[in-house]
Amino acid sequence: LTVFSPYGDGWASQLLGIDLKRNIMVRWKRHTRPFLSGSYQSFREERTIPREIDLIGGHKNTVIVLNIGVHFRPHPLHLYIRRIINIQRALKRLFLRSPETKVIIKTEHSGENEKAFELNSSFHGYVQYLIMEQIFKDLNVGFVNAWDMTNAFNSNIIHPPNTYIQHEVDMLMTYIC
Repeated sequence: LTVFSPYGDGWASQLLGIDLKRNIMVRWKRHTRPFLSGSYQSFREERTIPREIDLIGGHKNTVIVLNIGVHFRPHPLHLYIRRIINIQRALKRLFLRSPETKVIIKTEHSGENEKAFELNSSFHGYVQYLIMEQIFKDLNVGFVNAWDMTNAFNSNIIHPPNTYIQHEVDMLMTYIC
């Protein structure tokens, strides 16, 4: 893929990858608030995940991958539930427009956070993981269960090693191919 950053550089930008030979386009965008970081954040063209899903027409060759995780941990559970239900509703609308669109949800990694333990511990992440699993269980979505995979690898860090990430990508590709 040739990668472009149409709105500037850095982690806050959107990325667009294009491969014209194989007719592939990949778009990456970080989620909107809450995004926990001590560094600069740009909220230019900020849209929620449900709004982004509503803007996708869908097609048999369209794959949507959602990664919903650790940045939601310190927020009240009722807000997390509302956010996940709104994503579920957007996916239901997408499947009405285009039932052949593939949707894969990657769960967050387990792993302890040394700072603000009461807010960011794996306990909160596990509760959110269970809630997400219940809300999406009746939809035709695939899951890359990063929570169980990090536990199986006995990884206690929030950003696991590259070998682990490769296994996640391999699992993702089984759903796409």
